[in-house]
Amino acid sequence: MKKYLNIRVWFILWIGWLPHFIPAQVDKYMEAMECYQKKDFACAKNKIDEVVIHPDTKDEPAAWTLKAYVYFQLFKNQEVNNRYSKYRQESIKSLEKSESLSPDPDVKEQNKKLLKIIAETFYNQIKVFLYDSLNYNACLELYNNYKNIYKTYDPNIDFKNKDIEFYLSVGGQFVSTMKQLLDSGKDIDESTFNKYTEVAKVSFNKVLELDPNNVSAFEGLAFTYYNQGAHIIKTMSFDIPIEQIEQMQDKSVQYLKQALPYMQKAYELKPNDPKVVEGLAGIYYALHDNEKHAEYMKKLEKLKKGEK
Repeated sequence: MKKYLNIRVWFILWIGWLPHFIPAQVDKYMEAMECYQKKDFACAKNKIDEVVIHPDTKDEPAAWTLKAYVYFQLFKNQEVNNRYSKYRQESIKSLEKSESLSPDPDVKEQNKKLLKIIAETFYNQIKVFLYDSLNYNACLELYNNYKNIYKTYDPNIDFKNKDIEFYLSVGGQFVSTMKQLLDSGKDIDESTFNKYTEVAKVSFNKVLELDPNNVSAFEGLAFTYYNQGAHIIKTMSFDIPIEQIEQMQDKSVQYLKQALPYMQKAYELKPNDPKVVEGLAGIYYALHDNEKHAEYMKKLEKLKKGEK
């Protein structure tokens, strides 16, 4: 990824200005470009801001493109993890302004390159809000921004594979966090656990809408329901009435039975995947089906030895 505009390109753009604009504004533009090349982006910002509001140069596409690049660098340096970055938004607006002024092919190409890079910054920020804070709404907002910007770069793009990647990542992180909470032995906030469960289910089902035979999505749904069943058992206290124990056990079994067909489907699609086989064995164990549990544990041992 190139961080700075090619000076040759900007020199060509500058030459194109000479017949039309007074030397003072050309000088100001060149000063802004020189500051940019020196990575003095505060200086570049001050100078290019003057150029784009001056009556003689406010309708010059190259000026707005340079402003877009300057503001993008300010975003990278100061607000790279801010999903509401004003610098990034101003960079996008500047590119839109440049495009509205019918730029020549060189400027248009620079605009496309930066649009693609900006789109990718939205996608990269998803990692921060997914792995660090489990903020699903922020992730979804960032992903939609990524797609909207990228469409400007490539109107014909098919997002199917990217959608699958996104929803698998989201579902996987939430189901993994649920498992960590269960394994920690700490008290789990019920509303938080239910929220994580719902996000995981929605995400994996989104994947299956796009790819009906996606093994990872079937696994994810199986583990989600399994975690729900395990959560009920782990939250049972010793002093609750017997009838409540029976109700909770029945509900736990219900979740485990819901998990089973998803893991069976994953097994049909990928019978030699140790993770799938182990998951199936675990569900049967929780359902007290010792025969099936032993069957899949035996298969798992063979897979670990390299046998099929």
